Amino acid sequence: MGTTIKDIAKTAGVSVATVSHVINKTRYVSPELVKRVEDAINNSDYKMKIQKKASNMKIGKQSQVAIVVPSIMGTLYVQLVDGIAAFLREKGYVAAVYFSNDDYRQEAEILNRLMLDKKVAGIILSPCRMDLKSYEKLFARNIPTVFLERAVIGKEDESIVADNENALYKGTQHLIKNGHKKIGVVLGDLTTSAVAERLEGYRRALRDAELDYTEKEVVSIIHEEDIEDGIQKIQKFYKARKPTAFISGGNRLTFLVLKALQYMELECPRDISMVGFGDEKWCELVMPPLTSMKQDTQSMAWYAAERISAKIENRRYEKQEVRVPLHLSLRKSTQMIGRGPFGEKAFSPDDIVLTEEEKRRLRHGNFKVGISFHYSGTAWKRLHENGIRQTLEMLGVTVAAVTEANFDSELQVTQLEALAMQHLDAIIAIPADDNVTAGTFKKLSRETKLMFLSNVPEGFGTEDYMSCVSVNERENGRIVGTLLGEYFKGKRNVKVGFINHGLPFYGTHLRDEIATQVICENYANIEIASVGKFYNIADAYEIGRNMIQRHPDIQAMYISWDQPALRVIRALEELGREDIAIFTTDLDREIGNYLVQEKFVKGLSTQRPFEQGVAVAMATAKALLGYTEYKYIGVSPYLVQKNNIVRAWKEIMHESIPGEWSNYLKI
Repeated sequence: MGTTIKDIAKTAGVSVATVSHVINKTRYVSPELVKRVEDAINNSDYKMKIQKKASNMKIGKQSQVAIVVPSIMGTLYVQLVDGIAAFLREKGYVAAVYFSNDDYRQEAEILNRLMLDKKVAGIILSPCRMDLKSYEKLFARNIPTVFLERAVIGKEDESIVADNENALYKGTQHLIKNGHKKIGVVLGDLTTSAVAERLEGYRRALRDAELDYTEKEVVSIIHEEDIEDGIQKIQKFYKARKPTAFISGGNRLTFLVLKALQYMELECPRDISMVGFGDEKWCELVMPPLTSMKQDTQSMAWYAAERISAKIENRRYEKQEVRVPLHLSLRKSTQMIGRGPFGEKAFSPDDIVLTEEEKRRLRHGNFKVGISFHYSGTAWKRLHENGIRQTLEMLGVTVAAVTEANFDSELQVTQLEALAMQHLDAIIAIPADDNVTAGTFKKLSRETKLMFLSNVPEGFGTEDYMSCVSVNERENGRIVGTLLGEYFKGKRNVKVGFINHGLPFYGTHLRDEIATQVICENYANIEIASVGKFYNIADAYEIGRNMIQRHPDIQAMYISWDQPALRVIRALEELGREDIAIFTTDLDREIGNYLVQEKFVKGLSTQRPFEQGVAVAMATAKALLGYTEYKYIGVSPYLVQKNNIVRAWKEIMHESIPGEWSNYLKI
C-alpha cells in the first residue's frame, strides 16, 4: 500500500487537509508548515504517488464529480466542498459544485441535467428530502451517488454524516449537568434527516435526565427565512419561555441566537448560557468564547471522496453509513446554575433589593445581629466580616458580637450558647462541623433567625433556617476542572491526583464532585490515578506526600481549597517535585505567591468573601423584615490565572497586589 496522505500528515504534525493544500496549492499555508510537509513527502515514497496521479489526471469523458449542496452561506458546506474538491483532485477528478438552495424543485432540475451530462462520473448530494421516492429517477440511472451530511431513508448505507444525534445529546447533557432544566433548542428544517437526528439527541438527553420534553421548547428556522425574521422568532420564544440556556443545531443558527441575545441585552453566560454548533474560528474570538460542537468536516470530506471514487471505479468498499463524531469544545459561554442543599435554584445577590420603606423600618427596628465564624486570622474572615458589618451598619442594624472558633466545633458550640444568652434577632454563622454543632444550631433556630454562610448543618430542613449564602459551588468546581483539563489539552496519557474534603460539607463535596465530573466526561486524555480525602487540613500534607510516592507519574493535582493545597505543596517541595501542577480554589496571599511565580499553582477558582458578606447581610435584613423566600443565594466565583491576578486581587481583596509580586508580574 505504501505511504498514505494520513502518514504524511502524522509525520509532519499537521492535518490531512493541510497536506492536501500544500500538494494542490488550493489555500495559503505558512512556509514553516509547507517545509514540514514537503520534507515528509520527500523522505517517503509518497512523492512518486503524487507524480503518478498528476500524469493520470482524468480528462474528458466522466472526469467530473458533481457536488450538490444547499448553499455556502454557512461555513459547514464551504469546508466540506473545499475538502472534497482537494481530495478528489488527488484521485484525478474535477469537482463541480451546484446549489439547490434547499429547494427540492431546484434540486430536481440540477439532478436532471447532471444525469444527462456524460462528463459526470458521480454525484455527492446533500439531499433536500429524506424519502427514497424523491430520488428514484437518480437510482434508476445507476449513477454512482453518495449522500453527504443528510441521509435518505432506505439508503442510509450510502451516507456520510456527522453524528448529529449524539452531538446534540452531549451538548444538551452538558447544560443539564450544569444545572439547567429549561433549555431552548434552535434547529433548522425539521423535515431533513440531520435536523431530525439533532432534535432526537436533544429529546433523549431530556428523557435521560427525567425532564419533560415539549415542542414549545423548539424553535425551527428554515434556510429561506430572513435573518431578522429568525432573530424575532428567537426573541419571541425567549420572552414566552424564559429558558436559562440555548443550544443551536447549526452555525447560522448560532449566529442568530447570539444576535437575538445582543438585541435583548442579555449577557452570556451571566443571564443565559449558550452552546453553539459548528466550531469556527470566531467562536474563540467572541466574548465570552463560545462552547460549541465542532464538526470534523475534513474527515467527512475524505470519506465522501473515498466512497464516490470507489463506486465510480468499481472498487470494493464497506457498504455502510459513516457517522463522523463531533467534539464538544468547552469554553466560557455556559454557566453552572447554583443549587442549594435541597435542590433549590439560587437567587443572585442582585435579586435582593430593599425599598426606602424597608430601609426605614430597619433603622427604627433596633435589630441586633451576632456572627459566629468557624475560623480566624485570615484575610477571608476579615473580608466576610467587613462585607457584613458595612452593609448592616449602613442599614442601621447593630452587629452586637463576633466569635471565632478556629475550626474547633466544641468551642463553637460554647460560643453559640453565649450568643443565645444575648437574645439576638439573627445570627450569621459558618458551621465548624456539620454534626457536632447541629444540635445547638437546631435549638437556636427556635429562638432566632439563622443565616448560614457556605453550609447548612446536618439534619436541617428548609424550615430551620432563613437563608444560606454560598459561592456557586457547581461553577467553582467546573472552573477548576476545566483549568486542569485545558492545561493538558493536546497531551496524551496524563495522570492526575485528586485530594478532596472528607467531611460531608455540602459545598465542598459538590465542588469536588463537579471537578471530578468535568475531567472524567470531557478530557479522555486524563486519568485520575489516585483520590485522597482529608478531614483535617493538616492531614493534607501526608495524603499528598503518600500519593506522589505511590504514583510518581502523577503530573498534576486537584486540591479542594488553598489551605490544604499549601500543605500538599510543602510535601512536594520536600520531595523535589516542582514539576507537578496544582489546581485549587480560593485566593489568598500565600497561594497567590506560588501563582505569580509560576511555581506549582497554575490556576484557581475563588470565592468572593466580601461580596458574600454583603449578600448574607442583605438576606439578613430581609429576614428581619419577615421575608422567607431567599433560601439559597449563590455568588459567582472568579477564575484566576497569572495573566489576570492584578485585576482579580483588587476585585476580590479590595486592595492593591502585594508589592513583592511586581517583579514577577513585570509591572
